[in-house]
Amino acid sequence: MLEPSPIHLDASDRVEKGSFKTGWRSDVPFSQYVQGVFPVLNHPVLSHTDNERFSDMRWNLRAVKLKELGVIFRPTDDIQNHLRFNRKENILEIFHHTAFLKEQLRATKTGGPHFSDPSASIAAGSLPRQLVLEVLDSIQAVLFPLSDKRSKVLLRSLVRSCSFDPDVLNFEFRSIRNQGEEKVGFVYLADRLSDLHNELESPPPRGWFERMIERKSGARYMMMATLIGVVFAVMLGLLSLAVSLYQTWITYQAWQHPRSPES
Repeated sequence: MLEPSPIHLDASDRVEKGSFKTGWRSDVPFSQYVQGVFPVLNHPVLSHTDNERFSDMRWNLRAVKLKELGVIFRPTDDIQNHLRFNRKENILEIFHHTAFLKEQLRATKTGGPHFSDPSASIAAGSLPRQLVLEVLDSIQAVLFPLSDKRSKVLLRSLVRSCSFDPDVLNFEFRSIRNQGEEKVGFVYLADRLSDLHNELESPPPRGWFERMIERKSGARYMMMATLIGVVFAVMLGLLSLAVSLYQTWITYQAWQHPRSPES
């Protein structure tokens, strides 16, 4: 579920393809390697469930909205690729093995606060509990909130057509969560979710026309409005010219062929 990769990886290729696999050196403890794969980020909104914008921002990250931008959802068996977005191909990878995630949470549920320490979870043979909670919530509460009809319909279609784990449609709480884990702030996945949010707020130009102008901004809309106005003015001018030419032709024909008054 977590596949270490070669240490050397071309940086430009990583940025374009959305792949940031971290090499695992022999002298690096596994706990440190995991923290390198998922660096902790304190996001001003996504990391704090008590922030008044938390629920709205999470709701805006639904997969149905990403789909409107043409994003393709692809299942991955490697958890470190979860929420990796390939901008070139417009593909978002999703770790879909929710049954595995739930088993990880069951294994660390009885440990209480002890398993809040990532090293303790790893020593027990599990991934950091906070990380697992974030991955599960990013699927069932952010991308595909099961309470949202449209999201659930989309998720069912991915189970049928893209081989997503059918368990992804099953929500569990008491058997896998401790008290206080009703809402989970994001620290391991904050940067990836933030990137997706930026993609929704400022989608890159897809067509040839949009690529001629800037990304979504006031200047872009101003330019589009100006171009539309110019095109409309040109068409109106051509129509007026055509009407004038027709009227001139009618006048010329009447002058060339005057009609004699009837006797």
